[in-house]
Amino acid sequence: MPNTFFSKITTRFRISCHATLACSFFSALALSPTDVYALDCGYKASPPDAEIATTQNLAADTGVISAWYGGATTSYAHGVLGDAIEANTLYALKSGPKGCALAITLGNESVFEDVTPRIADVTGDGENNVITIESHQDKGASLAIYGIKNQRLIKIASTPHIGRANRWLAPVGIADFNGDKIKDVAYVQTPHIGGILKIWSFEAETPELLASKQGFSNHKIGQNYITGGLRVCGDRIEIILPDQNWKHTLIAYKEGNTIVSDIYANSANESTINTAMRCP
Repeated sequence: MPNTFFSKITTRFRISCHATLACSFFSALALSPTDVYALDCGYKASPPDAEIATTQNLAADTGVISAWYGGATTSYAHGVLGDAIEANTLYALKSGPKGCALAITLGNESVFEDVTPRIADVTGDGENNVITIESHQDKGASLAIYGIKNQRLIKIASTPHIGRANRWLAPVGIADFNGDKIKDVAYVQTPHIGGILKIWSFEAETPELLASKQGFSNHKIGQNYITGGLRVCGDRIEIILPDQNWKHTLIAYKEGNTIVSDIYANSANESTINTAMRCP
C-alpha cells in the first residue's frame, strides 16, 4: 500500500493508462493495456474499480511483476467496498519475456473482496508474491498469498478465515516488522466492528501471527480505499491509523511480541492523518 492518506484504487487500466507505474510497466514491455488483454482471449472483465498493481523495480525484480483481478461477479453481496461486484480470478505477469498472464480462478464459494492486489516478496525466497484479500461465503475474509511455482499461479499461504460471512479485513502495509530481513503484512481485521490490528509473517510460506491488538480501524463501509499506512522514522516502522471509533489518530508499532499504540491527535480527519504520515 502506498504511504499516503488514501490508498485509492480506481484506475480502469483496460481502457486507458493513468497511473505512472502502470504506464511505465507497459512501456517497458512494449505493451499497451489493451495488448495485455489481447495476449490471452480468455481474460475476463474486471470489476469497475479494479486497478493493476505493478512492482516498482521492473528491471531487477523476479517472480510476479504485475497483477490484477478479473472475473467480475456478484456472487458475494457484501458490498463493503462500495458495490457488490467482486472478482473471482487473479492474473499475474511474471518477470522475463513478455507473454500471457498466469491466472487462478476461485471456486463458486469464494471471491477476491479487494480492488488492487499487492506485490512483494513476503516468503523470503527472492521471488515476488501477490498479497490478496480472499473471502468465503460462509467463513469471511482471509489474507491469501499467491506465488508462481512451475509456471503456475498458486496459493502458497493464507491466514485463517475470520469465521463468518461478511467479515472483512483491510491491509495496512507491508514491511519488515520483526527485523529478520523478510517483509511481513499488517492488516486490521473487522475494521468496522472491534478492529484488531494484526501483523503476520509468511517466511518460508508458513503463516505466523507476530502480534495483535484490538481497538483500531482503517476503513469505512462503502469506501474503496484504505485510510492511513506506514511511516519509517529512524529505525522504527510505525503504523498510522484511526482508533476504532475514528476519534483519535494513533501511532502503533511492534515491540517484542506486542503492539504498542500512542495517541497522535484527538481527531482522525484527512488533514490529521496526512500530517501524521510524515515523520517529525
